[in-house]
Amino acid sequence: MSLPPKIVDSFGKESYGGSQMWLPDRMLLNSGCGIIAGLDAIMRLKGEEKMTRDEYFERFFDAKDYIRPITVGKSRESRQILGREFLGSFGVSAGRFRRGVKKLGIKEGLKIKVKPFLFKWYNKLPELLKGGDPVVMLFVSPFRKITVEMPDGYKSMCDYHWVTVTEIDGDTLQVSSWGEKCKMSVSELKQFGVILRFYSVSLEKQTDLV
Repeated sequence: MSLPPKIVDSFGKESYGGSQMWLPDRMLLNSGCGIIAGLDAIMRLKGEEKMTRDEYFERFFDAKDYIRPITVGKSRESRQILGREFLGSFGVSAGRFRRGVKKLGIKEGLKIKVKPFLFKWYNKLPELLKGGDPVVMLFVSPFRKITVEMPDGYKSMCDYHWVTVTEIDGDTLQVSSWGEKCKMSVSELKQFGVILRFYSVSLEKQTDLV
């Protein structure tokens, strides 16, 4: 298992990782999940297990200068594009995530390796998570909704979203998303029309540098 940091709010409640839903900026609220996933991974590698929400905000606004969403224009006002709400950002692309995490890692004094994998991910995840390094998943499903089990109910997720994978047990994939411990079905994620990309985030070893 690879646990995300605990972020403590003003009432003392602990989250399960960070959440873009805390942000006042609508564009970042709409596209900050990739930044959150990258920041949480780096905090995990640094051994930072808990901090206040204010401290986390400071880290987030620093991280967004490295892990940068693809933005169009400067307007935060909602627009309709092809019948959908658009807030000026397409989110963090896979390439920007990999480059941004490495750059942020250098700024934090870390040499980071971001290794992508896809095929038979359900067989690879147990061993990777057992090692304790963060694993991040990019979920793309524009036409098929996937059910996400949350502590207070269920939510249907589609389109484009980054999460941190924390555990896999049979058909259940446990992830950190929106600051909550969520569960997804491996069988559903393996369906046609669902595109997944996984990234193992780890510290470079001396053998990696040779």
